[in-house]
Amino acid sequence: MPRDEHFDYELPPILDQLDETEIDRQIPKIKLSPTYWDELNVGDKASLHVKVTRKIILLYAMLANDYNPIHVDLEYGKSLKMFGTNIAHGILVISFASGVVGSRLVGEGVALMGIKNAMFKSAVKIDDKIVVSAEISKKYSLEIKGKPRYFVELKIQIVHEDTQEIAAEGTSTLLVFNKSRP
Repeated sequence: MPRDEHFDYELPPILDQLDETEIDRQIPKIKLSPTYWDELNVGDKASLHVKVTRKIILLYAMLANDYNPIHVDLEYGKSLKMFGTNIAHGILVISFASGVVGSRLVGEGVALMGIKNAMFKSAVKIDDKIVVSAEISKKYSLEIKGKPRYFVELKIQIVHEDTQEIAAEGTSTLLVFNKSRP
């Protein structure tokens, strides 16, 4: 018989006690300019260097409600012959691509349609340094409901900074405005 479990998400107390105003104050205020399809080029790219600390992993576990011991239990992590320590959630690792795309490579007026074909190839362990990169690999337009829509496809890649081993990769599609065709 299939399992059908239901859980209600509650923000963990330590996070619930944080002051929203203080959190907002500490979020960097970046200025984005509008991004237009006709101004983007195949080969445009951006990257982000991240040290994935235990604190980042624990905070993500609390936000995602994913407390699998492979991520959060230090003793369990030490017992893992393959890794010898805890590893980051795969979705946490690939989620850094959102910041690269939305805050660095492109600007305002862009809708991230999703990340496709995400493949996790090697684990990211506590304190691993990774490089998250996004590169425009394709531009195209489609007619949807009688109107032209403009898209950019991105190659997303996360590599271990020290070994250059691929941790994860995939593709992402953005819906972008065209300056010459509002």
